[in-house]
Amino acid sequence: MTPTVFIVILVVALLVSFVFRSQRGRSIRPTGGARSSYGGRPTPSAHRTGPPPANLGVPQEHPAYQAALRLEAAVPEGLEARVKDRVQKREPGMYELEWQWRWFELKRYFLLCGVLRSVPMYSEKVDDVWHELLMFTREYEQFCKSFSGMLIHHAPHGPGGQPEAGERAWFDWAYGELFVPYAASARLWGAMYRTPMPASRMDEFIALSDEELVARRFNGRAGDAYPDLRDVIGYLMHRGRTLSSEARQGDAASRDRYRDEYRHRRHDGWSDTMMTTGVMSGLFFTSSLAPDDQFQREMEEAREREEQNGAYNGGYACDGSGDDRDGDGFGGGDGNSRDGGGFGDGGGNGDSGGGYSGGDSGAGGSSGSDGGGTGGGSSCGGGSSCGGSS
Repeated sequence: MTPTVFIVILVVALLVSFVFRSQRGRSIRPTGGARSSYGGRPTPSAHRTGPPPANLGVPQEHPAYQAALRLEAAVPEGLEARVKDRVQKREPGMYELEWQWRWFELKRYFLLCGVLRSVPMYSEKVDDVWHELLMFTREYEQFCKSFSGMLIHHAPHGPGGQPEAGERAWFDWAYGELFVPYAASARLWGAMYRTPMPASRMDEFIALSDEELVARRFNGRAGDAYPDLRDVIGYLMHRGRTLSSEARQGDAASRDRYRDEYRHRRHDGWSDTMMTTGVMSGLFFTSSLAPDDQFQREMEEAREREEQNGAYNGGYACDGSGDDRDGDGFGGGDGNSRDGGGFGDGGGNGDSGGGYSGGDSGAGGSSGSDGGGTGGGSSCGGGSSCGGSS
């Protein structure tokens, strides 16, 4: 073999080795995709945060789908761009995706306002967008009246005010019943399902009539004005009655059944989009009647299983403590409440709210306190109070 041939072979071998190593490194290099927002570890299904889904992420088969479509259509043309411009002037380093998710979650919040009597605001970042939206008074009023028939009031609270105990649990449950969860959502709202549903709330579902329940917890005026909102209220009442009855009738057995059901469905990948809402509700209600340490343990177990299985969208049990190392523009969720949203006429009130299709009253039960456990950053914090209309 001549020296020239040897050199050519050596060069070719080196080039092949370089290409192979380059391809191998690219295949195993971390992509910086979505990481679990409760510890910085990538989930098995790690992927970068994408843009929000259409129609508020409400499944087409869901009773809230039509209300979501109407809410989207009620936003005046060009309003989002004008609000975005104001927010970007305050936060010039804000990522485009972060803006999209903040706006998306504010619209989800408004849908909750359309069906609940009052809704605490648990995200400072989403609340900042709301503040800027209020600067466009005429357009904001137009949106509110087109969607719900009345103004959605931004209700700040004084220093040292505290929300009613259990409000975070109520928020988490209603949010989970209406919307498909996403990791980006959890990063804005903070941890979910970390505060037990008060036993007294469950007993309200069991003992109160539809009219009484609407007056106490739901936005009856908006429901009377818009059939799609009335349908959502009826759906939530039916779900709440069913979950409360089952939790009260067999605490331990129900917890085991819901826990097994949750494991099975998560493992199967949840191909039915309708089943991606309310997935945690059964376990949440039954575990809320257990001692607080058991409640926290069972919710933590659900969180760990979500992480192991590469949960649907990584949003249900996240603690919202992620960082921004993914480069998607999201920091950790704050989990704090600042202001409450409610309607100027008090939202739900003494009106009959007729036409609601609640479930059977179910079995009775003794009233518990309207308190809730703590943990996971899911309670209201920062010295702020929650609520809106009174």
